[in-house]
Amino acid sequence: MLKVAVFHRCRYMWGTIIILAILYSLYLITLFWLRYLTNPTVISLDRNYHEWNTTFPSLTVCFHDRLNVTARDNVIRRVKPANPTKFEQFLNILAETDITNIQQLKGYDEYSDLNINAILNEIVNYVDVPVVLSNDEETNMVRVITELGICYSFNSAINQYLSVNKDENYMARHLIEISIMERDTTASLNNLTSNGNIFYHGPFEVPTYLRQLIVPSSASTFLQMSFKPVIITADTTIENLYVQQRNCRYPHESNLKLFPKFYSYSLCLFECKLQQFLEKCGCVPFLYNLGVGIPVCRLKNLTCISDHLVKVQQSVSTCGCLKDCNLINFTLQSYLMIDWFNNPLIKWDMVTSKVRYSRRIIFDLADAMGKFDYYFFWDNITFIFVFLVSTGGIAALFFGASFVTVVEISFLIVRTTFSGLGLNQSTQWK
Repeated sequence: MLKVAVFHRCRYMWGTIIILAILYSLYLITLFWLRYLTNPTVISLDRNYHEWNTTFPSLTVCFHDRLNVTARDNVIRRVKPANPTKFEQFLNILAETDITNIQQLKGYDEYSDLNINAILNEIVNYVDVPVVLSNDEETNMVRVITELGICYSFNSAINQYLSVNKDENYMARHLIEISIMERDTTASLNNLTSNGNIFYHGPFEVPTYLRQLIVPSSASTFLQMSFKPVIITADTTIENLYVQQRNCRYPHESNLKLFPKFYSYSLCLFECKLQQFLEKCGCVPFLYNLGVGIPVCRLKNLTCISDHLVKVQQSVSTCGCLKDCNLINFTLQSYLMIDWFNNPLIKWDMVTSKVRYSRRIIFDLADAMGKFDYYFFWDNITFIFVFLVSTGGIAALFFGASFVTVVEISFLIVRTTFSGLGLNQSTQWK
């Protein structure tokens, strides 16, 4: 009796151990599967800098000398206001307005029915100075209107939405990129008539006050800057994942209402900012007028914009915007600013980065099997192999059974079941 009791206790003990091992192995297999479904990507380092091109630093310049007196006088003669002196004061303030001082226009509400953006564009000086690259290539800056006022932007992919002139052909222009062999490339703005504050940003970003270099307006300045890129690229296989899996978006995957044809993290934050202004004030300031039917604030309501500006800027981080899958930002490494006798000059270059980050799928055999064009096919085959190997490894760790063992047990169960139904075993399983 004692031996029987010991035998039963041992059997219960080992049965409990086996059941716990099976349950825990199933738990780990489930975690493995959920990891693939929710976050199957990893960011790794890429050092093959000889093989890639890097976008040249994007720049937005807001010149100090904005008001065109001749254009201002022409507007006064055309509008014929009841109080020309007050209207002149209004135009002087309007030319220097940005989002930080927009409330100073609240006392000129009688001019709210005018086309404020068109007048602003008319009275601000035009700067017709090309950006000259050291390889003798020239390109024009784009006149844009943002929360900074009317400025000039270079090498940006979203100028099509910020451009004052709404250039329909802007999509056909390509971003300027350089390789490691062109690392000495510089860009310059020569023979300017005015200094200007510098706002540096990525090619998919809206210029803001978060990254700026303030240049004094008192004297003619020579400014030289050096930027370093911070790059995150996405492997080709990443695009085949769901957006929720990779937690990033490509430009053609826009879910934005105001920008349905192009997505960027910065544009998403910008749209969120507009929506919050709409909720708090019922309108958006004229500097954000994109011509898409959004109600524009009357000048007397700009106080509401100013009162909520800080709260709106602090809350945009909670908007749930996804990062760009391919991302590039720039940091200002060094700059030289001196007063000199010649016309203002702005010059900048880029410190070529030999390391960049790359989003990749964790379970990827593409590198081991060599380059292959059918990425989607390999994604699915790769995951199947890795899932089987990992499942078998977990099972072998906990109860000494591999995936092959599971298949054999299943085969045995099926065979026993059919044999129990009276089938001729010698005939069926030869």
